[in-house]
Amino acid sequence: MPDRFPLFYNVYRLSLLSFILAAATGTLFRYGMIYTLPDALALDNIRHAHTHLMFFNWISPPVMAWMATLLYEPGQKFPLRDYQYCLYTMLFLGFLSYPFFLFFGYQPIDLGFATLPLSAIISGLIMITWYWFAILYFTHRKQRQSTTALEIFDGALVALLVSSLGAWGVSAAQFFDGINTLIPSALTYFFLNVFTEGWAVLAAIGIIWSAVVPHTSKIKTAWLYVPVLLGSMLLFPLSFSKSVITPEMLFAARAGLLLIVISLSINLVHFAKVKPLKNHFVFYSLLLFLALKILAQAVSILPTDFWIGEHGLRILYLHLIMLGFISVTLFLFLPFTKLSIPKTTIFFVITVWLLLASLLLISGYWPASLAIPNSFLWIFLIATLPLIPAIILFLHSFYHTDNHRIFIEK
Repeated sequence: MPDRFPLFYNVYRLSLLSFILAAATGTLFRYGMIYTLPDALALDNIRHAHTHLMFFNWISPPVMAWMATLLYEPGQKFPLRDYQYCLYTMLFLGFLSYPFFLFFGYQPIDLGFATLPLSAIISGLIMITWYWFAILYFTHRKQRQSTTALEIFDGALVALLVSSLGAWGVSAAQFFDGINTLIPSALTYFFLNVFTEGWAVLAAIGIIWSAVVPHTSKIKTAWLYVPVLLGSMLLFPLSFSKSVITPEMLFAARAGLLLIVISLSINLVHFAKVKPLKNHFVFYSLLLFLALKILAQAVSILPTDFWIGEHGLRILYLHLIMLGFISVTLFLFLPFTKLSIPKTTIFFVITVWLLLASLLLISGYWPASLAIPNSFLWIFLIATLPLIPAIILFLHSFYHTDNHRIFIEK
């Protein structure tokens, strides 16, 4: 791990705190499916708070910090403060949005002088910080020699900017009377799919390339990310019930899946050839998460009854991506995890496997003959487990603050 990565050490730490808060909120959601919650809390709002904090603060800021440090060259001008202001603003707004999503969701709030959709307003401000980062990154990017990782990150950032168009479109659709109700839903799913499949997945791919895989000239780098970028824009029909989509939409969705499967399979082949890290269990689990993601999408291409848009499968699939592949990538390569006890990261991966297995129980594909008594209680209890290693890593991060401050001052 290059020494320059401590430049954004506090960004990584705050993002990890966001993960802890988001995971705790997800646990609260599972609790609310069993027991009665206070009147101020609704399951839909809890889910919004959970997912938005994961998107806004856990996924985006640490990836952007990683991208910025790849452009850092000792002795050359580097706009460190500009990046820090951008990322700290992003994190602040992400934390600020959390209570509004938790208690109100997307509902407008009466402030006496006006009724304002504060959750949506803050979300819009966060997307503006994405543009702010993109300006900094692409301006600085022109001055650096291209690598496989940087090209993949370029594509990932384009995907993030494209995804934001779906979110803006949902807001704009509210001003048109008589608009087809499927259009706002399609725009929402467009945002979610391009964000997860394009931005988040490609970001994790870029981190792996920059951390453990050497630059390759044996294959055009475009094959590693362009099909994922294009395919992610075609996937929104997968989030609808199969009964409401047209044959043309189904064809587009399966074409997008095919593009993603081809590109990610090429990446997986390269990753499998890498000399494994000392932490074999975590590294091979990471590759297995990616392989399972590819398999799920490949099966969805086939003309079968397997439909990844079904609610139970969709929840399992999203956790496979966000908690499995992407979060494990961040836990494995975040700077302070390199200084922590390796067993903590191993413990985290074990909890991820257990959580995914628990979600399989409610996927709709678990055999009824193997039904587990009190399954929702077990799912709730298992959902608490990833919090333990995350909290340990967060507390452990403070032990190395002085060393990182010394580096930055040098």
